Amino acid sequence: MRRYDARSMATLISTGGVLPLPLIALLAPHTIKPGKIIVLMAIWSFIALIFAFTALRRRLTDPEFAALGGFGIAGIGGTSLILADPLTAALVLAIVAVIPAIGAISASPRLILSHLAVASACAALVLAILADSVPTFLISFGAMFGIIVVPVFLVVALRKSMEAVLDQQTRLCGIDPLTGLLNRRGFLIRASQLLSAARSSTGWIGILLLDVDHFKRINDEYGHLAGDGVLLSAAAAIREQAPVGSEVCRYGGEEFLLFHVVRDKEELWRSAERLRAAVAATAPVTISVGGVCAPLVSSRDGSAHSTDDVIGNLLGRADECVYRAKESGRDTTVIDTIDPIVWNDGTLSAHAAEDPPASPPSASLYEVFYQRPPDFVEMETRGRS
Repeated sequence: MRRYDARSMATLISTGGVLPLPLIALLAPHTIKPGKIIVLMAIWSFIALIFAFTALRRRLTDPEFAALGGFGIAGIGGTSLILADPLTAALVLAIVAVIPAIGAISASPRLILSHLAVASACAALVLAILADSVPTFLISFGAMFGIIVVPVFLVVALRKSMEAVLDQQTRLCGIDPLTGLLNRRGFLIRASQLLSAARSSTGWIGILLLDVDHFKRINDEYGHLAGDGVLLSAAAAIREQAPVGSEVCRYGGEEFLLFHVVRDKEELWRSAERLRAAVAATAPVTISVGGVCAPLVSSRDGSAHSTDDVIGNLLGRADECVYRAKESGRDTTVIDTIDPIVWNDGTLSAHAAEDPPASPPSASLYEVFYQRPPDFVEMETRGRS
């Protein structure tokens, strides 16, 4: 069952319900109009063919479903015309509503509207043949039209609602719930986009890591609620002073990250100093800032590493700068420039023959962000706070 998507499975269920029809006609021949058994077998054979094709295909494409759905609607209409009982014929005709509803699960709006039009036209034709008066036809068609349209509307509305929820969930999973800034995951999602923007702008990128000084002591002496208040104050100051076009995220714990498109090391230094001064002036804490910047250059030999490798390298070097700022007495800034970063068709590579990167090129963003063991994170926090 896992091999079928929802649309193919619904097609199997709807066509499978028609397969016992010859047996029913054999056991109760009065249900079929006289002389129509051959027509019944032809319709049944075609529906059985649709069932077999769907079972073998497993996942129907839009063109395949469009063709099979149209023929299926015609088959349902033909079946209702050869049934002897008008009530039974009307109930069978109502099955035409199933095909547009199935299509609404994943089909394009154009295909959904096409099936709605075909199903409505089929219902109108059959009811015009079966009805004995114009008022009967109008009432029957009005009811049938509602049966066809309402399920499609409900499925489409459900799809839109689910897409909106998934979109909101995707956005929220990249947002830190305390500060409202991007979290690590959010930054990871946007990393390639940010690098691309830097490449098309100044050609230089800068990353700043801003670590709150003595944060563990604040939590220990005043509690985590006070610590959250400190983080909110620091985040507000950083957001307020962040350069236009930069991206700020809560990197983790008491550490913030700022991705900045810069022109040179001096510009990154000035940004870092503004942020450090803003936090000291508006929040009851100070921060130590470590940063790294590098130019982006074109690849000439085709060799390039992934965005994960480049961001991991930049973060590793910026992390070293934070340690140096802590060792220098905290509430200070340390900025480094590294070798050019190679960009080639959306992939990057960092070349540093004379000064190898702190993080190995094989370290992905996932490893940098999520695979540090808890005891290491705790040890790191104690050592830097």
